[in-house]
Amino acid sequence: MSIGSDQHARHDERLAMLVALVNGDVQLAYRLALELLAGGVPFDAIVVDVVTPVQEDLGRRWAAGELGIADEHSASATVDDLLVRLGATAESPRGPAVVVANAEHDHHALGGRVVASALALEGYRVMFLGASIPAVDLADFLEMQQPLALALSCSMTTALVGAARSIAAAHELAIPVVGGGRALTTHERAARLGFDAIARLPGDAVEILRTWEQAPPDQLVTAPGPIPEHAALIAQRHTLVSAAVNATMAADTMPAVLVEELDRVLQVIESALLVEEPALIADHVQWLRETGPAHGFARTASDAALAGLADAMSGELQRVGEALHVALN
Repeated sequence: MSIGSDQHARHDERLAMLVALVNGDVQLAYRLALELLAGGVPFDAIVVDVVTPVQEDLGRRWAAGELGIADEHSASATVDDLLVRLGATAESPRGPAVVVANAEHDHHALGGRVVASALALEGYRVMFLGASIPAVDLADFLEMQQPLALALSCSMTTALVGAARSIAAAHELAIPVVGGGRALTTHERAARLGFDAIARLPGDAVEILRTWEQAPPDQLVTAPGPIPEHAALIAQRHTLVSAAVNATMAADTMPAVLVEELDRVLQVIESALLVEEPALIADHVQWLRETGPAHGFARTASDAALAGLADAMSGELQRVGEALHVALN
């Protein structure tokens, strides 16, 4: 049986799952997933044809202002609960330990949870650490556990720098890293960050780990060091965001969500410079312009704040400011 063999049935399953998730009905979602598994549908197929489209639809509805943050978080928590339950159906682990985590500043834990459940179903002893794990804390945990590998999820471009730091921490302990997630769109980007392998589907991660069980990588990929401006960005972050707020015509009434986004803009710029992909900045600016009105700030407000942010970066941050100016223009 295959979900793809019946487009109408797949559509009905997706709608039923979406309704269940939005309503917080994890029991119904769990029953639907078990029926698919019992019918011979692979876990990867459920992820690709049901779970991922549902989550993407939730994201689109949030971006359009149709769902509030609480609604989106509630539905995402239900997805997480579903995946935990599916992973719990696995037999007692017989394979080696694998640590699964999300890179620092990646607050979308679903990707990591999907991989954790898939690996548990394949018999691995999985330790899932969740979203946005600081590299220094991850290093301590890896040193204590000494797993076969680290499976690192990275779904946000704000987290590329955190991913590189996490990979470097793992490699210091001679632990290979397999990566996955929407932010790792190309093998070139993944290689620049230091990933030893990339998994597009949970099943790919299983195959990679099976290979590493027999023969670990001969040589780990080198993770990049921080960009020259890293320390200055950390030290001046609050000052820069304040300057951006003051550059708007309505600083006193600026939505808190825009203030938070300015901090993420700095993370995206640093990530773009690290992987040498300036287009990431322009993409993020465009995303802010498109989604801002649905969340209380017009394009004029975001553009004014971003221009103020770029103008505030001078001296040792001149290259960073110039990169943002180019994206705005």
